[in-house]
Amino acid sequence: MINKGITKLDNTSKVTSDFIGNNNIAEFMLNSINTNKLHHAYLLSGVKGLGKATFAYRCAKYILSDSIEKDMNIGNSVKASKLIESESHPDFMVLKKDIENEKSLIEIDQVRDCINFFNHTPILGGYKICIIDSLDEMNINSTNALLKILEEPPLNSLFFIISHNRDAILPTIKSRCLNLQFKKFSNDEIEGFLKTKISIDELYDLSEIIDLSNGSIGRALELINEDSQEINLKIRKLFNEYSDEDLYELENFLRSSNKLDMFFELSIVKIDKLIRELSLKGHKYENEKIDKFFHIREKIQKIYYEGKKYNNLNNHIILDLILLIKKSLYI
Repeated sequence: MINKGITKLDNTSKVTSDFIGNNNIAEFMLNSINTNKLHHAYLLSGVKGLGKATFAYRCAKYILSDSIEKDMNIGNSVKASKLIESESHPDFMVLKKDIENEKSLIEIDQVRDCINFFNHTPILGGYKICIIDSLDEMNINSTNALLKILEEPPLNSLFFIISHNRDAILPTIKSRCLNLQFKKFSNDEIEGFLKTKISIDELYDLSEIIDLSNGSIGRALELINEDSQEINLKIRKLFNEYSDEDLYELENFLRSSNKLDMFFELSIVKIDKLIRELSLKGHKYENEKIDKFFHIREKIQKIYYEGKKYNNLNNHIILDLILLIKKSLYI
């Protein structure tokens, strides 16, 4: 089993040096920087936990340090790195939801601050850079405000816009960005990475974590931490034996915790696994069930992402999501 003494792993995007995989993207960006052919906005898309934010911070550090190194890993001792990690660099800002004030979305006032940021010329020379983490956590008003900046980008402005759900991105945003699609990791890559970070006593636990990670190293790291074990146990129970009373208890747990995203994403992974298992059988009856699974899956995703977009994930919507997930098991 996983070593229970490990409760947290440092995978903070702005300080970590662990960026693996997607070498083609790293090489493309390095060449664009060194040949002075930067686009004003890069859309970093792919599921959570592929290193998109880590990559964005590495790019920002490299560009703002005027480094001439052959790769973008310039180290945390460089002045630009220290300023960026402390979020005190005058030519760098991050748009993210304000967790300290219990905000669930990036609000329009934050985007207005971003506009004001770009209204001033770079203080230390070169570019002014903004990382948006993430586009999925912007409501319609803040997204429209961002669009106005992208339509008429200020001189020497550079955006790294992170999205975990490419299908939900407005076409008007997509068309004004250069898309860098991050690929999922193979099971072997995830296993190799995890074995450098943790002590493994039994392969079974590691195999389950890799399966649930769905190609995401970030998700695998979250699943290792003890505070994520409870949500995994509740997912297992939901997909096996849950009474009506248990469903309401689960609703209360999700409403009072910060694990709704993980619950939703792991449930989708579980449904995808059921779809894969059915598709291997290849019978007509199974194909009909697969179509029903896909319909429920799409409905779950629509309810969830629209609820997040409009900041409307109330108790009734959360319960509806749980019931839809449960319904998928009785097709």
